[in-house]
Amino acid sequence: MDFRIRIKDINKLSPIDVTAIYTRLSWPNSGSDSSIRKELEKRYIAPKPGAHPEMTLALVWCDDVLVGWVGTRPWEEKFKGETITVQTVECFVDQEYRRRGFASLGMQALITAGAIARARPVAVYAVEAVNVAKQAGCQTVLLCEPT
Repeated sequence: MDFRIRIKDINKLSPIDVTAIYTRLSWPNSGSDSSIRKELEKRYIAPKPGAHPEMTLALVWCDDVLVGWVGTRPWEEKFKGETITVQTVECFVDQEYRRRGFASLGMQALITAGAIARARPVAVYAVEAVNVAKQAGCQTVLLCEPT
């Protein structure tokens, strides 16, 4: 198997990346205002004018197929009664490739690239992502409700 990980800003994705994430590598009806599909819609599908916030993605490829992604961005969350800025850990892996460590590889790539700092709090929005963040050595992992 040939593995590759590409670190990209969500604002600079190729049409192939956008299509794969939107059609195969995201939840179609998440209802979350911050979901990756909504982020892609306002940047690529039905573009909204103006600057869009950065989100760093680790795109995980296996044998020339985009099989998953892990992303992070600054986000405000409540923690111990205060609003703080955290790093998110958001991810999705194609169903056929799950439980093979692809999300962990993407997470490690974001840490290595300096996009995620293990010592700073991270917010996750799915129970499955808690283990990805903890196994990567993140010290404070907050399981939050999607907004």
